[in-house]
Amino acid sequence: MDAEIVILRLLHIVPGVIWVGSAVFLAFVLQPALAKTGPPHSGALMTNMVKPLSILLHSTAWLTMVVGVIMAFRVRDPLFDFLWSTNWGTMIWLGFLFAVVGYAIGTSGSLSSMKVLNIGRSLAGQPPSAEQAADIGALQKRAMLLTKIAALLVVAAVVTMALAQHV
Repeated sequence: MDAEIVILRLLHIVPGVIWVGSAVFLAFVLQPALAKTGPPHSGALMTNMVKPLSILLHSTAWLTMVVGVIMAFRVRDPLFDFLWSTNWGTMIWLGFLFAVVGYAIGTSGSLSSMKVLNIGRSLAGQPPSAEQAADIGALQKRAMLLTKIAALLVVAAVVTMALAQHV
């Protein structure tokens, strides 16, 4: 294995581990814990966490996907027939599809979380009205569901690609 492919693999796998691990932690540990904690503490914690968590998730996701595409282009097949005619190729593009769809769904879930934070900021310490409380609850449920789906999809991407050379 040459140095270039070693570097590319490291730039693909390490950010991928960080992305998938962070997504699983967010979906199955942090969000449920924050939902149980309640508004006074969960809102403050999320306000302080949103920016660094977003930077971490988006940068590692993009780095993982871009380097994965670069590695696919390193294969010496100008028509990419190997992606459609081999089990390995099928598993690789299927894993890529899981990753892209998981990323898109996760981004949609984070937009719902941002709406919750914006409603919380607009309240300025006042309790929400019944309508606002209902909106917050619906947005939180949507964000939690989408985040769980996204986490499962990126885990499926890892599993699919890890099994590619063995099918």
